[in-house]
Amino acid sequence: MNRVKEIIKKMTLEQKIAQLQCMLSLGSSIDSSACPHGLGEGAIMPVGMTKEELAQTIEDSRAAIAKNAEGVSPAFHVETLTGVSIAEATVFPSAIGLGATFNPKLVGEVAAVIHDQAVAAGFHQALAPVLDVCRDQRWGRIGETYGEDPTLCALIGTSYVKGLQGGEGEMIAATGKHFLGYGLSAGGLNMATCMASMSEIREVYAKPFQAAMTEAGMISVMNSYGTIDGEMVIGSEKILTELLRNEMEFEGTVISDYASIEHLVDHRLAADMREAGQQALQAGLDIECPIPIGYSFEHLISAVKNGEISEELIDRSVLRILEKKRKLGLLEKGKRNRKSFSCYNTKESWSKSLQAARESIVLLKNDGILPLQKIKQKIAVIGPHADNIRLVFGGYTFAAGTDMMIGGSLADQAGMDTNVNDLAEATMKVKKDVPMYPQSSVECDNAAAIEAVAAAYPYTKTILSCICEKNPEAEVTYLRGCDVAGKDRSQFEAASQLAKTSDIVIMTVGGKYGWGGSCTIGEGIDSDDIGLTGVQEELALNLIETGTPVIVVHMDARPLSSPAIVEKASAILENWFPGTTGGKALADVLFGDYNPAGRLSVTVPRNVGQIPIYNGQYTGNSYYSKECSTCSCRYVDSEMEPLFYFGQGLSYSNFTYSDLQVLNQEVSAEETVFVSCKVKNTGTMDGEEVVQLYVSDLQASKLRPYQEFAGCARIVLKVGEEKTVFFSMRADQFAFVGKDGNWIVEAGDMMVKVGGSSVDLPLQKTFRITDTTVIRPAKRGFYANYEIK
Repeated sequence: MNRVKEIIKKMTLEQKIAQLQCMLSLGSSIDSSACPHGLGEGAIMPVGMTKEELAQTIEDSRAAIAKNAEGVSPAFHVETLTGVSIAEATVFPSAIGLGATFNPKLVGEVAAVIHDQAVAAGFHQALAPVLDVCRDQRWGRIGETYGEDPTLCALIGTSYVKGLQGGEGEMIAATGKHFLGYGLSAGGLNMATCMASMSEIREVYAKPFQAAMTEAGMISVMNSYGTIDGEMVIGSEKILTELLRNEMEFEGTVISDYASIEHLVDHRLAADMREAGQQALQAGLDIECPIPIGYSFEHLISAVKNGEISEELIDRSVLRILEKKRKLGLLEKGKRNRKSFSCYNTKESWSKSLQAARESIVLLKNDGILPLQKIKQKIAVIGPHADNIRLVFGGYTFAAGTDMMIGGSLADQAGMDTNVNDLAEATMKVKKDVPMYPQSSVECDNAAAIEAVAAAYPYTKTILSCICEKNPEAEVTYLRGCDVAGKDRSQFEAASQLAKTSDIVIMTVGGKYGWGGSCTIGEGIDSDDIGLTGVQEELALNLIETGTPVIVVHMDARPLSSPAIVEKASAILENWFPGTTGGKALADVLFGDYNPAGRLSVTVPRNVGQIPIYNGQYTGNSYYSKECSTCSCRYVDSEMEPLFYFGQGLSYSNFTYSDLQVLNQEVSAEETVFVSCKVKNTGTMDGEEVVQLYVSDLQASKLRPYQEFAGCARIVLKVGEEKTVFFSMRADQFAFVGKDGNWIVEAGDMMVKVGGSSVDLPLQKTFRITDTTVIRPAKRGFYANYEIK
């Protein structure tokens, strides 16, 4: 810190302001002449660049700009939500799929692969993980999250940060986003007002961020575009300083989501960008991305000279930025050590990708048809996802970015206010002139974009090809049947005839996840209907009516919400967007070479009218109202119960639970509760079980969730094998915001529940917290730890 302060003393005002700025380049270096006083952050979109060319471009830009700032280098950032968003990097399942693994250890290992590949490419900061808690399935960014539960998001997110940031000498700054309350917005719309109370903001939506800061030392956070209690987060001192800095004790940097400051003007909270920039700086925003507008030299220098803001306010942010750079080795003169590219396309990275893809698959229904036999049989593969490489990749991937660039949709991305045709022509020499699917607002795929994605992933196989390879004796016939959107039914009759003459139908349904007009879900692509898009449900039901068993493979960023398909299909698999090895992973599950054990990280509504619906509802709300004898909550035209519950997922095995022990039935607010149970595989196939732990506060001074997810253990059990799972959880894990606004652990009885899902909890016992205590929330417990014996 002393060295950082010495550097600041030597800096001119212009050099300080430069550290608050970011520059963006498309496919070329950042010209150092455009950064005469240095630069805080840099971003180079790898348009038409190999990873080697990108790494050299970053290094050339870094070295040249550092010469203008007494050796202080800019930090170059990259999206890493499911892998480094550059050519040849390994792509893992979408975040919602990683959440479905219920396996934080695996996610940490995934993040370690991402770390190595990011360091090799020369990056210093990663714009991940997304730590938003999503409680509205209409929101297009649900796939970027780990799900609906703050404890699960904390578990997975903290492990991701630990793996991503790495160690001394090759550290990368993880950036938790989007702070705060982004996953429960008005109407399920991106950037709309958060509908949660301030207590919920602190208890639920801040929890994953707090866990990643406290447990993993997360270095940076990014603001959300949203509004809380009438204040936009980007300009809210209450959120970015009082909550984030004071209560949550965060010492790192806050960077803006792209073009966030402009929203203060758009929402009539600031007269112009000069005023908006001052509001953001005062609130606690350190760096403006992707280009300086509110934090321009013109605005900030004149504001200091006119006494509108103090230079000390700028120093506050510069101090945090340089401290981050010190950790990242960016205050040292000369080139930072970088890993070789040997970490790309390795057996280890492919193996980890396959493991993650397998573990993310959730089996929701099985009438006994799965696993399929590898025998001579006729298999019809129908659906838009089965023979399309692009559709195994989700948003925030190089595949989605390539599709966006060539399709001319970069201007559709948040923060990119540019003429679409001009931008498309400038970046890829392609005019955006794409027809729509019939009777739909969704654009048809750009053929050149789809071909480019396939070319970028020569080793990634389609689902269709993997099914053919898995069962070479089978006669496999493919028909698209329909598109992901639109009302084209021209292949319906052919699809029905194919189904009738086949022994089995494997039908892929779902959406297209990414940016721009050709996608059905993603950033800025929200929906007022959470069912299947286009005519996919109609085609699926037609195929089921043929009498041939239909296995439905759903691929989307939100889970399948179709009561009719759930009732009538022979089997249903949630496959999300699985990434590089997704085709093989699915084939392994279909044919029994891998026993599925993924679990739903979000509750599945029957229809949009049930939203919000999630496990952690307050007592008396939603489907938990049935537990209150005085409640008369009901829908006149639908059921209260969801289609599927949080934590649900089937296996090809069966498991039994027994012998629940609460080893210390009375604990003080500062002590730890120890719980154990036995789990046995009583099936005929080796498999994995996700042992889930829930806790209910049986009486409290404020309304509490009917039950809270507290932790989990994903364990491997051979046929007939029994293991004992030991959980430990701190009593202050169940702290909440009291009536006076202080965080408290409250005396009272608590119910422990253990089982295979939020509605399958056969083991239950109580323990008692003996005292009420005010606590320091940044140092509380966040989730249960476990060990297996």
